[in-house]
Amino acid sequence: MTPKRIILVDFENIQRLDFDNMDISNTNLAIFVGKSQNKIPFSLVEKAQSFGERLVWIKIAGDGKNNLDFHLAFELGRLCERMEKDVELIILSKDSGYDSLIRYVNEIGIKTRRIANPAELSDNTKPLPSSNYTKYIVNNLTKIDGQKRPRTVRTLRKHIESLLRDKAGASEIDAILEEMFIRGLLAEINNRLKYTFDASEISQGSAP
Repeated sequence: MTPKRIILVDFENIQRLDFDNMDISNTNLAIFVGKSQNKIPFSLVEKAQSFGERLVWIKIAGDGKNNLDFHLAFELGRLCERMEKDVELIILSKDSGYDSLIRYVNEIGIKTRRIANPAELSDNTKPLPSSNYTKYIVNNLTKIDGQKRPRTVRTLRKHIESLLRDKAGASEIDAILEEMFIRGLLAEINNRLKYTFDASEISQGSAP
C-alpha cells in the first residue's frame, strides 16, 4: 500500500485526471473547480467515484484573478495545521506560481510537492508521457526570442502543429506538451506560459 497522500487538484489548470494505473486506496482527493466551470466530463465523474468519501469537490464561489489559487492555498494551510505524520501533500497543477509556497511548507517540515501530471506519482505503472519530437520542438523554441514565443497552451499547440504538419496527431502533441511540463521545461503562471530553458541547456535535435 502506498503511503497516505492528499492531492489538491487545480481543475482550472488540469482537467485530465488519470489514476487508472496506480494504487489510490490511501489517497484523498480535493478537486477545486472554478466558478465558471459548470461542465464536468462524465468520464472524470465516473473515475472519481472510486475514491468514495475520500474525494471532495470544492466549487469556488467568486471570480477574480488567482481566486482558485487562493482557495487552494488556504486549504493547504488548513491541512498543514492538522497534518498527521507521514502524509504527503501534493498539488496537481501546471501553474508554477505554487512553487514558492511549496518551498516554504517544506521548510517547516511538511512534505509537499507539485506535479504536472498524475503519471508522476511514484506508484504509477504507466510510462510518463513522452515523444520523439519533443527535443526538436524545444530546440525550435530556443531559437525564437523569448518575447515572441507562444504565450498560451493553445497558441503553442498551433505552433507545434505547424512545425510537425501531418507527422503528429493530437495525442502526439499532447505527449509533447505533457513531457515539457513534467520535465520542467514549461510552466504556467496566470494562464501564461513560462519557458524555463535556454539554448545552452538543450542538445541539438534533428528535424522530424
